[in-house]
Amino acid sequence: MTKWTLGRACPIALTIGLAPALLSPAYLQAAPMSVPAATGLLDELCYDYVPKIEKAPASQDANALPVEVDADRLEAKQGGTAVYEGDVKVRQGVRKFDSDYAQLDQKSRDVIAIGNIYYNDGQITVTSDKTLKSNLDTKDSELEEGKYQVHGSAVRGSADRVIMTNNNQNITLEGAQYTTCPPGQEAWTLKAGSIDIDQNEVFGEAWNASLWLYDYPVFYFPYINFPIKDERKTGLLYPSYEQSSKNGMDINQPFYWNIAPNYDATISSRFMDRRGLMEQVEFRYMPDPAHSGTLYFENLADDKQYDDTASLNDYLADGHRYLLSARHTSLFLDNALVVSLDYTKVRDNDYNYFNDFSPPVGTQVDNQLQQSLTAGYYQQNWNLTTEARTYQILLAGAQQPHTMLPRINHNYYHQGRWYDLAWNTELTNFGYDNDQSTIGEAYTGTRLYSAPTLTVPLIDADGYYLDSQYKLMYTQYNQDVPDTSKLTSYYRNKGLTHLDDNVTRVLPSFRLKGGLTFDRQQDWFGERANQTLEPEFQYLYIPYKDQDNIGIYDSTSMRQDYYSLFSDRRFAGLDRISDSNRVSVGVTSRVYDAVGDERLRLALAQAFDFVAPRVTLYPSDEASTNTRSPLSFEGDAKISEQWFAHVGAQYDVQEKEFSSANSALEYRHEKLLSQLNYRFVRDANYDLSRSGESADINQVGMLLGTPLNDRWHLYGGYYYDLDQNVNVDRKVGIKYDSCCWSINFNLEWVNSPDNVTYQPTSERSFGIQFEMKGLGSVGTGAKGTSLDTDALPYIRPFNLRDQ
Repeated sequence: MTKWTLGRACPIALTIGLAPALLSPAYLQAAPMSVPAATGLLDELCYDYVPKIEKAPASQDANALPVEVDADRLEAKQGGTAVYEGDVKVRQGVRKFDSDYAQLDQKSRDVIAIGNIYYNDGQITVTSDKTLKSNLDTKDSELEEGKYQVHGSAVRGSADRVIMTNNNQNITLEGAQYTTCPPGQEAWTLKAGSIDIDQNEVFGEAWNASLWLYDYPVFYFPYINFPIKDERKTGLLYPSYEQSSKNGMDINQPFYWNIAPNYDATISSRFMDRRGLMEQVEFRYMPDPAHSGTLYFENLADDKQYDDTASLNDYLADGHRYLLSARHTSLFLDNALVVSLDYTKVRDNDYNYFNDFSPPVGTQVDNQLQQSLTAGYYQQNWNLTTEARTYQILLAGAQQPHTMLPRINHNYYHQGRWYDLAWNTELTNFGYDNDQSTIGEAYTGTRLYSAPTLTVPLIDADGYYLDSQYKLMYTQYNQDVPDTSKLTSYYRNKGLTHLDDNVTRVLPSFRLKGGLTFDRQQDWFGERANQTLEPEFQYLYIPYKDQDNIGIYDSTSMRQDYYSLFSDRRFAGLDRISDSNRVSVGVTSRVYDAVGDERLRLALAQAFDFVAPRVTLYPSDEASTNTRSPLSFEGDAKISEQWFAHVGAQYDVQEKEFSSANSALEYRHEKLLSQLNYRFVRDANYDLSRSGESADINQVGMLLGTPLNDRWHLYGGYYYDLDQNVNVDRKVGIKYDSCCWSINFNLEWVNSPDNVTYQPTSERSFGIQFEMKGLGSVGTGAKGTSLDTDALPYIRPFNLRDQ
């Protein structure tokens, strides 16, 4: 074999132009193509034939590298024609080109290659047994019967003829085929009579296209377009469908409108055979990077269920149902000033809108739909924020919360050599629409709160610390209180009938908090580990002051757990500041393995009151005489690489009963995941249909996701209430996953709430999702094989570091 090195650097141009075209497979919708992303066993079983991506070093210009040519024989003919014959090999960096015969006309720069053509540039491999014609100057090329394989991807295919013109900017493929299935397992193939690609455009075009399943054509498209760049274009998106007992067949067909690079819209027609046709519009905008937002609208002109549903015709004048939503964020002054809007609203008195249609927008807390406008200015040592917030109640007959119109909050921080100073000031105007209320009037008011806080570290050393904190809390209320007879029954029942127009509350606070850390070396299941013992304590003193003359605007009781015992508050919000003369003690022990991962954490704490606190949230609440808090325990463990455990409990030592408890045991191994969980909260399940009576939440749950073999995957979840003997949620699904297609079935039963009757109903839904990998998916089941259920999400309740 003879070896030649070309005297000047130039690119191998014979088939380089193929790569941009073939890297962009045909697609039927505007969204970018998704390449199969198998993991685990499927990677090895399906894609071991896929070559890896090779790239030249960043410091090298691939086109400037020298070109080396090897061949068994070189013949220079008269007229400037060079002929290479026998095992022709051309190399330029990572680029490789082989053929049996190659001919170069030095004058016209025309190249002809024949037989066993092979091209590999590290991004794509192209082969052909026929002929390649090309021109090194114009880059115009023509290849007969070529096959291609994209590197690092399952994308491959063939074309009877490939024509490249205009310096490889325009590419035509005749008799083209595309698939992501492994060789010999072509479950589906997309075939097209002709494909035209302009590299300056976002999309390519295909004519006379058909989708084949095995040897049978199943869909025909006279014309389709597909993305050749990671950009958006106007067009239909894939439809989705769902079948449920509430809405019947639910089909959604979205249309994407690419208005401009920084503006777009998605317009959807959602047909529910038991409801009617709903229009959905989402408009996204970003005039510049500092300003962006989304507008969303849903409209159902006439709900077919209106006449037959008491919760609709008793509260709405007709079957018109709609939702409006707006979200916006703007940044000013080098991002120091932030303005944001979060507004979502449904038609007045349409209490079950979210239960019926599950819109993808809205901030909901306890059946309260929030509308807020916020602005904040942030500096290193201080910030100033303001917010206007209103609510829409989605629970018939419920008490409307107070609006904040507005709330202004200022925080200042300063760190000295021997102290830390913080100063929080808040001014809030609480409103209530008494004119529109049908259940009575409510008090309103303005609250001014200011609290300077001085923290002085008394001891700060390795292994132990002691901090002292001094706070003075000043609060001024100006309240507008209606006659007691006009108050809503909710406020009267809570004892809020003796409020004063003007109230000034001044309370000091003293807190002393300290802790120690001990550690030792020990074994953890035969491995070296480090165990810590971390005792801590806190003393908190706040004098008592009667606050029954102050209304409740935004306050509630805090959940009692290990961490709340070391807080300086019993109530969330500022309307109640509890008296305290309390010592909290606790101890935490942790085990770290040899690489520093936390494997075990156990924490136990309890608080002791020298005097039982007298402040209650509502005047009608009975003050507790218990001088000991519930005994709180938290535990998390990574028993092994597969087993995880969590347990938490609060035990009332005086009543000798648990006030709350939760636990979880989880096993993970490769694609297998299973979990048993339990939760209990005393008197937390409010039955609104029985005058607000409460019952315990006492539920057990089981989750499982497991491969049955290389192809089949089973998943499901089950939650059951032990006290009410009710199935809270049940879900089961099975998925078949092959190398180039998959099908997923899932069935779910859930107790769907009713915000008017307060009586849940059993809702059943069935979903099917079929996917041709690399081409797209059709159907429902957006959660895939997720262990989330409609009522409860899957969570990992393991509070361990580095987990």
